[in-house]
Amino acid sequence: LLPHDYINLYLTGERVMEGGDASGTGLLDGRHRCWHTGMIMAVDQDRDLALCLPPLVDSNSAIGKLRAEVAAELGLPAGIRVASGGGDNMMAAIGTGSVCPGKVSVSLGTSGTIFGYSDKPIVDPHGDLAAFCSSTGGWLPLLCTMNCTVSTELTRGILGLNIQEMEQKIQASKPGANGVVTLPFYNGERTPNLPAAKASIFGLDTENYSAENLLRSAMESAVFGLRMGLDVLRRNGFKINSIRLTGGGSASKSWRQMTADIFNMPVSVQKVDEGAALGAALQAMWVDQKYKGSGLTIAELVNQHL
Repeated sequence: LLPHDYINLYLTGERVMEGGDASGTGLLDGRHRCWHTGMIMAVDQDRDLALCLPPLVDSNSAIGKLRAEVAAELGLPAGIRVASGGGDNMMAAIGTGSVCPGKVSVSLGTSGTIFGYSDKPIVDPHGDLAAFCSSTGGWLPLLCTMNCTVSTELTRGILGLNIQEMEQKIQASKPGANGVVTLPFYNGERTPNLPAAKASIFGLDTENYSAENLLRSAMESAVFGLRMGLDVLRRNGFKINSIRLTGGGSASKSWRQMTADIFNMPVSVQKVDEGAALGAALQAMWVDQKYKGSGLTIAELVNQHL
């Protein structure tokens, strides 16, 4: 079981998993939402690991009810329905509105992610996209970079600046950072797949070597990494109508404007920044509404609450 599935087991006594998080195990046939026999055999040819894997349930299913002894421990009523839940990115997709085609979410955190809902499987032939299922019954192609706000935070730290001072200096530099180019692979990199890569700063001379340009270049490099994700989604036939930002970087005027400029698209921000937590609550509401006989779709619920 994955961690949240173990929590569900503790809450309900039921050992199950839903397709969104299961697709991150590498053992799921994401196109058909079933365990992949070939992958399971590749892990261990001597025993049937399929016997170790839990049954898969629909994303809008209640997997069971809260056990009486756990309800007493938590101070909750026994018998509450427990939703299937999902992975962090799958819940963030719900909480940022990426539950119908054309909507893309960009998370500006220590690492960066760009993902969007698809009503059909998307498997990138170059392997640049994680071919996830969504936790809403569809699919969630996603690109992740290991170095997003880490790039600006390391640069800000070495310069001894606070957040406000960093913002002021970035605003004082021109787009393109006067020729300073950062390759921000401080943690290696996931996309492109270069785990042993190192970071570098290029193009320095006596005219452009300044804190302002170093900071802007650090931020620009991270955004260009995510812009690659936008291009990869489009390369795979993904039509993009809107982009919503979340994560710590989305609170920064510089991050927001730079993302809009480099993506060459308008961007919007979340009213509620805890997108994954909000998404989990909305998914639970979706499940509860289903069992109460409501015909509301997850997209309708998201539109009501975002």
